[in-house]
Amino acid sequence: MNAFLRKNWFTLAVSVILLAMIASFAYKLWFGGASPAGHSLDKIKAAPDFALHDLNGNPVTKADTNGKVRLFYFFYSSCPDVCQPTSFLLSQVQDQLKKEGLFDSKAQIYSVTIDPTVDTPQKLTQFGAQFHNDPSGWKFLRGEEKQTADLAEKFGIMVVKEKDGTFTHSNAILLVDKKGDLRSYYTVDVQTTAEQIVKDVKTLAKEK
Repeated sequence: MNAFLRKNWFTLAVSVILLAMIASFAYKLWFGGASPAGHSLDKIKAAPDFALHDLNGNPVTKADTNGKVRLFYFFYSSCPDVCQPTSFLLSQVQDQLKKEGLFDSKAQIYSVTIDPTVDTPQKLTQFGAQFHNDPSGWKFLRGEEKQTADLAEKFGIMVVKEKDGTFTHSNAILLVDKKGDLRSYYTVDVQTTAEQIVKDVKTLAKEK
């Protein structure tokens, strides 16, 4: 057993850390704003400050975006599983927000890459085009890799870079109100709907 531990200590340590992070995230979702029917939109905490750039190199900060309801999603374009279906869900949210007259003027979507080395502005432009994103109100943001990983962690999103260059990350959409407070997490699964998210955005858009 000792020989096994010496040989596999790093793998075991990483596994323990990942399990702890997942448990912590699950706790936050369960007790601090997850998204089942009838969930609370009470303030969870102040959303963290950030200073990132859009695909044209323009700075985007938390202060710049205050006054609008915001949806944040941490992703990477070469993600082999959850990022594309979640981006499709966001495209449905975008379309419904437009129908409600909320898109851009009162609500915006921010997709933040956790793999900025690979996700160049050109690549993210192509990725967004797959989901007919309208950059007036659905912006793709970039920063340094550590910067975006740290920001994700402050939001409560787990990000771990694997040896093969892929990322293990929590798959959730974050809802931030006009004042900059985090109000809900949406764990994305087959039961998560654009209608549910847009309903909550409409509620927060009416707040003073």
